[in-house]
This record gives sequence, C-alpha cells and structure tokens, in this order.
Amino acid sequence: MNTEKKVAVIAITKKGCILGRLISLQLKADFFVPEKFFPEFGDKSFDSLKEVFAHCFSYYEGVVAVMAQGIVSRMIDGLLKDKFSDPAVVVCDEVGRFAISMLSGHEGGANELTFLVSSITGAEPVITTASEANKIYVAGVGCRKGVSKEKVIDAIKEAAKLANINLSDLRVIASCWHKINEEGLLEAAEELGCYIRFLPKHLYENDLYNFKESSANKYLGIKGVAEPSALLSARNPELVLRKTIFDKVTVAIVKERLING
Repeated sequence: MNTEKKVAVIAITKKGCILGRLISLQLKADFFVPEKFFPEFGDKSFDSLKEVFAHCFSYYEGVVAVMAQGIVSRMIDGLLKDKFSDPAVVVCDEVGRFAISMLSGHEGGANELTFLVSSITGAEPVITTASEANKIYVAGVGCRKGVSKEKVIDAIKEAAKLANINLSDLRVIASCWHKINEEGLLEAAEELGCYIRFLPKHLYENDLYNFKESSANKYLGIKGVAEPSALLSARNPELVLRKTIFDKVTVAIVKERLING
C-alpha cells in the first residue's frame, strides 16, 4: 500500500477510537482523540474538534474522520480553499461500514485514500466523482507471489477481450488481503489507471454467493480469490467472465447493474 501521504486520523467516540487506531497504525498516521480517550488510545489529544480540523487542514495532506459526515461538514466550514490545495478528506462511520471520499477526490487523492481505508477495515468505498461512477466493471485478480507487473497487465487485458469490454471501463481491481503488498499487482493497477481494493478475510466468510472452492482454500482459508473479490467489490454484480487462468494470474470480471449504468 502507498502510505507515503502525511495523514491524520480523527475520532470522537470510543468505538470510533478503536477503528481509528487500526486505521492510523496501518497508514502510519497521526491519531487525534478527545482528551478523555487519550490514556487508552493516546497519540495526540484535543479539546476543540473545530481547532483540530483547522490544524489538520494546515499540516496534513489527508484527513480520515471517524464520525458522521454531517459533523465533518460543519467542522470544515470556512477551511476550504480550492481542490488543488485542500487535503483529502475521507469519512468513516465508527463501525467501519462505509469509507466516503468527501473532499479532493482526484487532485487531493481522497479516492485513493478511501480505497486504502477500505482495504484496512473492509468498509464499502464510496466514490462519487463522475469519471469513476461511470465505469461499471470490476476485475477480481489472484496471482502467484512475486508476479510481474507485465504479467498482471497482460492477463487483465486478455480477460477484458474475452469479456468483450473496454479496458477504460474497468473501475476497480480487487484482490484479497494477502496480496496487499504484491508489487506487481499494485504497479499494474497504477499503470492501468484503476483503483485497487484488498478485501479482508471476514468479507469472504458469508453465504451471499456460492463460491466454488479453489487452491485458495488450502493456503488462505477462503474458497477463492478472483471471483469472490470481484463479486464482493461490486454493486449488484453480474459475472461476465468467470475466473480464467492466465500465466500466474487468475482474473474474473463482473458488471455492475445500476439504475443509470
């Protein structure tokens, strides 16, 4: 994961602090909590939420706020300058159901930060920028350890041809938590211009889909990687390409069936 961005995480409730601590540790971010929670979760404490947001807007490139979006809206009122200088702002509810790219999605990198938070928590990434919203395909990818960027790109390109889709319509590349530091996969997603999402193990442990077992069951304790990752990362998905094995890479593609897609 790219964690080079200087990020602050802010939480205001005890549940929020539990989730915020997890996010801050994985992102190597500074963690701001109310004074009363400092002894238990302490990194940095604050008395005034308004003041800590003002501080973070001045000194950080990204802010992850574990609280209601309405609270964040009120806290950043008067702080906004422009999309080129405002920090990325991502909002999470305190139980980790959603991660919302709220501000500076493109220029500030909030969309990318949202997918990082999603990969840590399992939260559904909420991206509303039009260029991403209009892409309706998700590729689930499994691969051998140490696979090259070129092999991943070639596999996804071949899969797109088999599915008869334009590669430019691919919104997300999804894989499992075990691949979160797989350089070839990360570099391939960057070169293809796709966001990448890594799903934590607990998301695979559900009865929503009748996943077919693969070798992943032996090594990771989940039934599969490519098809489950694609299905779990898409909204109302339809499989348009079942898992297909290329050289060291397995790819499945789903289409999101949307009301205006």
